[in-house]
Amino acid sequence: MKPTPLVPPSPPMSTPSMPIDGDDAALVTDRDKKAPDGDSDVDMLLMPPVTADKIQHTTSEKSNDNQTPFTDAKSEQATNSKDAEPGITDNGENDDGATHTGGMYHINSEADLHTVPSVALHGKKKRAVFRVWPRDPNGRVMIPSQTLLRASARYPQCVTYLSGSRIAAALRQIGELEYAKDELEWADNEDDPREIPVANTGELVECCEARARFFTAYSAAETRAEPTYGISSVLMFDRPLSSPFNPSHYPAPWPFISFANPSPPVLLQERIPVHLLPQTLYVHDPYSLFHVDLNRNTSNDKTPWIDMRPRVYLYKLGLGSSALKAIEESRKAAEESERKKKRVLDVYRFLPTEEERARGEPAYEVALPTKPSALTCVEEAHLYLSPAGKLGEGNHSIVYRAEWEFPRDLFVEPRLCHSCVYEQLMEQVRKLKTSGQWRKMMQRAGCEVPPATEEEDGAEEMDYEMPVPPDTNEEFDTERVILFEPQSNSTQKQATPSSIPSSEGVTVFRVYCPNLSWQTQADPSMCCSHSIFRTDCPVPRTSVFQVTAKLSIQHDVHLAREAQNYQAFPQHFFQHWNGYNLVRPIRNPVPLHAVVPQFYGYYKPVEEVALSTSGKGTTDIDKEKTTAEGATDTMHTDEIRGENASQSQPPPYLSPILLLEHCGQPIHLSSLSEDDLEECASLCLRFNQAGWLHESIALRNVLVQPGLPTQWPIERDNSRDNSRYDPEIHSSRLIGFGRSRKISGQGEWDTLRLGEGETEEAMKLVNILHGEFL
Repeated sequence: MKPTPLVPPSPPMSTPSMPIDGDDAALVTDRDKKAPDGDSDVDMLLMPPVTADKIQHTTSEKSNDNQTPFTDAKSEQATNSKDAEPGITDNGENDDGATHTGGMYHINSEADLHTVPSVALHGKKKRAVFRVWPRDPNGRVMIPSQTLLRASARYPQCVTYLSGSRIAAALRQIGELEYAKDELEWADNEDDPREIPVANTGELVECCEARARFFTAYSAAETRAEPTYGISSVLMFDRPLSSPFNPSHYPAPWPFISFANPSPPVLLQERIPVHLLPQTLYVHDPYSLFHVDLNRNTSNDKTPWIDMRPRVYLYKLGLGSSALKAIEESRKAAEESERKKKRVLDVYRFLPTEEERARGEPAYEVALPTKPSALTCVEEAHLYLSPAGKLGEGNHSIVYRAEWEFPRDLFVEPRLCHSCVYEQLMEQVRKLKTSGQWRKMMQRAGCEVPPATEEEDGAEEMDYEMPVPPDTNEEFDTERVILFEPQSNSTQKQATPSSIPSSEGVTVFRVYCPNLSWQTQADPSMCCSHSIFRTDCPVPRTSVFQVTAKLSIQHDVHLAREAQNYQAFPQHFFQHWNGYNLVRPIRNPVPLHAVVPQFYGYYKPVEEVALSTSGKGTTDIDKEKTTAEGATDTMHTDEIRGENASQSQPPPYLSPILLLEHCGQPIHLSSLSEDDLEECASLCLRFNQAGWLHESIALRNVLVQPGLPTQWPIERDNSRDNSRYDPEIHSSRLIGFGRSRKISGQGEWDTLRLGEGETEEAMKLVNILHGEFL
C-alpha cells in the first residue's frame, strides 16, 4: 500500500476531493476492497477512544482472530429489494442482521459484511458511512496539528469521517495496532487510487462500422429519383488525395447523411491530447446556424439535409498563448515517444509442443515489422450542425448536438494478424527444411539433428536463400520478446507469465518473414483473410462522433472566457477515478467522476469556403463573403474581417465555436435520488476546493446522464429489459463557466470553509441538509 501523508495540502481549505498526483492521491481518495460481486465499498467512520468490546460487530462465540474482517460496506448495490422497505424483526433487529442502539450500528454474525445494513439507509439511498473503527481508550490524543484525525480527550464522543487507508496510516503512526486488527487488514487490501478510462473509443468505432450495412437507407451515396445536391451536401470534392476526407476514401454505404440516421454516431468521451486538437475545422452549416440570429427564418428547419444548399466555413483553432506553448511541448513529447517506440524491436517466439521438444525441434522467433507511427498532429476535421440537434438556448449562447468527423487513425490502431505471422513462419521453415539448410543450421548450433520427416526425405534439393533481416544493431536499441504457447494446430495462443513453458534446453532460431505487414480496415489491400476485424467490409478513413457545440451571441464575451477557463482547469477536473470521497459538508460518500465535460477546442471563423460539386475543381457553389464580427475575444483582440470589410454593409456574423463532450440534460430534482443529488452538489464543492468559484450555480448548469461515463453504451442502455442496466444510476457534470474565476484571497477561502457562499448555494440547489465535519 502506498504511504499516506497526513498533512493536507495548502491552501488551508478542506482536503481537496480529487487526486492531483500520486502522493496526493493516496491522501484524498481511496477505494476499499471490492465485494465479491464487484461493487466497491464506502469510506469509514472513526470513533475516538472506544474499546473494541463496546462495538458488537460479532457474536461472543466467534474469536477476534477468526472473524471476517469488518471494515467495509457496499455502497452502490445494497441487497435490499427496490420494491420493499427493509423490515424489523420482533427482537428489534433489521432483517439483514443489524441493529441501531446507542448511536452505533451493531452487526451480528448473520450480517453480510459486504452490504450496507438497511438500518443505515432510508428510501432508495445506497451510499452511507456506517463502519466504526474502535480506539484504545488510553490511546494517544490526536489533534489537527499532528494528524487529520481530529479527536481529543476533551471531546470523547467526537466522530471523524475518513477513509480506511488514512485512518490506518494515522493509527500506525501512533502505534495503535491492537484495537482494530480486522479494519487494518481490510484497509491494507484496498486498491490504490487510479484513473478509470472510458469505454475504448476505437472499439466503439469498429462496432459502429460493423452495423453500417443496416443503415444504407441513410447513405448519401445512394441514387435518388430527383437528386439535388446529393453526396456534395456531405463531402468536399476539393480535398487532396492524401487527405482522409477525399471522396475516394469513402466506400459504400458511406458517407451517411448528417442527422438522418436514427442510430446516432459514437459519443466521444475520451480526452484528446491538446496537440491532437485539429488545427483546421471545416464547418458544414446549410441551415445558417452559425450566424446565431435569434430571429432566423426557421421555415427550412424541417428540410432534409441532402436538399439544403451546402455551406462550409473555414475555422482555425484559437487558443491562448500558454495553450499554444503547451501544444508545442506536447507534440514534441509525442514525437519523442514515437521515436523511442520505433527503437524497440518486437519479436514473437513460438514455443515447440512437447512432442516437438522430444524430437529436438527448436523454438522459432519472428522479428515483427515496425508498427506505423501514431498521429502526432491532426491537420483538419469536419463539423456538421443541424437545427435537429439543438439542445438549449440561454442569454449568451446556443448549444447544439453536433457531428464531428475525425481521422479514423486517431482512435483505431492498426493490427498484426498472429495467424499470418505463424503461417509465414511455417512457410519459411518448410523451405529451409526442403532445401536442407535447416539441418545445417541445427548442426552449426551444435544440436542433435532429429530424424528427417517423410516430407524432407521425399523433397528434392532446391536452391533457397533465406531473406536477410535488417541489422538490428543499427536500427533498434532493445528487443521485446513475446512468447506464444505451443498448440497442436496452427493457432498460437499468447502465453501468460504463469503459463510460460521453460525455454531451457531449447534451441531458438530466428526466421525473417519479409511479407508481414500491419493491417487496417481503411486500406483493404492490406487486409488478410483471417477476419481479425469486426467486419470484412472496407471502411472509410474517417469516423464521426457526437459532441456538443456551443455558439456565442454576437458581441458577447462569455464564450471566450469559458474557453480560457477550460484551458486553465487542472487535469483532474477531466478524469474519472475509482472509489469514493467524503466532500464536506456532504455526510455521505460520493463517486469521483470528472467534474467538467471534456474540452475539444475553441475555434474562430476565417471565411466561407467556395465549394465544388463536380469533383473537377470548378466552382459550382459560389462563396459568400463572411467573417466573425462582434464577440470581443479576451484571448485575441484582433477581429477576423473579410475582403469586403471596408464596404458599408458588414459581412454576416459567424460565431466562434466551443466544442465539448456531450454529457446529458439539465437536472430535474424530482427525477433524481438522494445519492444523485449529493453527487451533483459535490461537483460544485469539488470545483471550489480546487480553487475555483463558479459564479453561476443553477440547475441549468448541472447535467445528468444515465449510467456511468466509464461504462459501455450497452450497459447504459435505458431499456429496463437490459439486466445489466440500473435505471437509478446516473452521472453528473458541471457546465457554464463563462463567469467562473480562480479564488483570490483568504477571505473567499474562509467564506467557503464556514459553509457560506457557493458552499451554501450548492447544498440549497439540490435541497440537501448537511452538518459540520470535524
